[in-house]
Amino acid sequence: MMIVEDKIVIQASQELVWQVTIDVGSWPLWSPGMEKIVRKDSGDFKAGSSALIKQKLLPETRWVVTELTPNKCFFWQTKVLGIKMVATHTLIPCNSGATSILRIEILGWIPVIWPVIKKLIARALKEENWGLKNYCESL
Repeated sequence: MMIVEDKIVIQASQELVWQVTIDVGSWPLWSPGMEKIVRKDSGDFKAGSSALIKQKLLPETRWVVTELTPNKCFFWQTKVLGIKMVATHTLIPCNSGATSILRIEILGWIPVIWPVIKKLIARALKEENWGLKNYCESL
């Protein structure tokens, strides 16, 4: 298993950051790596919810929420070319707002190309977190 993680402090309420985070359809507005996201269900974002996501340099993939704790975190996963990816979006309260922790766990044959992929994933997580921060702090 390979893991990449990024953390950032966002000077906005945890509740606001959570609402922006779970509105996955709006991610392309503030996350530069997201080209298109379409929810495949309606209603509350919860375990079992899914979305088709098209990110730069990647094929469109279906992500399914496997676990969600309101105002705190959600886990979702996908599988591409035999590689299982689990992404975690976690919010932790802090004095100045909330800390956003983005984490990707990768399982599969990827160790062969891990040094290259790790850098790309780390950059994508950092861009996503900075986009979330800038967007939430502007509201």
